[in-house]
Parts: sequence; C-alpha cells; structure tokens
Amino acid sequence: MATTVRAEKVGTQMSDGDIESALGVACELLEMTHEGIIRLIIREWLEEYGLLPIYDLDEGSERKGSA
Repeated sequence: MATTVRAEKVGTQMSDGDIESALGVACELLEMTHEGIIRLIIREWLEEYGLLPIYDLDEGSERKGSA
C-alpha cells in the first residue's frame, strides 16, 4: 500500500501541533508507535548525514560464515 501525504505551509513556520499531527499520521500509516516512528526518523536522518553506518545486507553479499 503506497500512500503519499504532503503537508505544506508556505511562508509560515510549523508549530508543535503540526509536527504532532504529522507524527500521528505516520504512526497510523506505518503501524508504529510514537516512540518507534521518532526513532526511525532520527535513525534515517543520522544515516543520511553519515553519522551512523548504513548496513546493506542483500542476499548475494559475501559474509563470514555464509555457505
């Protein structure tokens, strides 16, 4: 199920209420808890800015101990 939610406020700053509403929608769409969605957002941000390593394990990767 692909759902796109776009919220845009032109010329204004987002309020805490706007952020909480967006988090609530994300929680429902992704079926995650409030804490879980915040952890996901932070993890993805940290990975994108190179502050956390990105682990890319696909089925064809060679790892120690694989048969």
